[in-house]
Amino acid sequence: MNQIEAAFFGTIARAEVKTSKTPGKSYVRLTVRIGDSDAPQWVSCMVFDPEVIAAADTLKGRAAYFEGALRLDKWTSQDGVEKQGLSCMARVTRLPQIGQNKAAKRNGDDAPVSANQQAQRANDFHDDPLPF
Repeated sequence: MNQIEAAFFGTIARAEVKTSKTPGKSYVRLTVRIGDSDAPQWVSCMVFDPEVIAAADTLKGRAAYFEGALRLDKWTSQDGVEKQGLSCMARVTRLPQIGQNKAAKRNGDDAPVSANQQAQRANDFHDDPLPF
């Protein structure tokens, strides 16, 4: 099969840690959804990046960037139907950090602040007794 060098963003739908047979090296097999339309493209990605392997259990639903060799695979399913799908051997995988380490807003007693408490604080600002 021919392969193409590709770069794409997608949303991770599934992540499964595997071990290769020959050298016994760990990798992650990801199922990635590309596109937000009614007909998304699905790509099966193999990733050997240790950072991605370590975070495998937290990847579902996260967006990620991939670069690697893209190819069209063909196989026969158990019911005898010939199928096709895209796969990618990713050389580069980047997991965006935006929003991942966001600290929870806290009130004075170190407890998380609820949405109602945040709204009340916003209203209290306008009720400030200082005349300006």
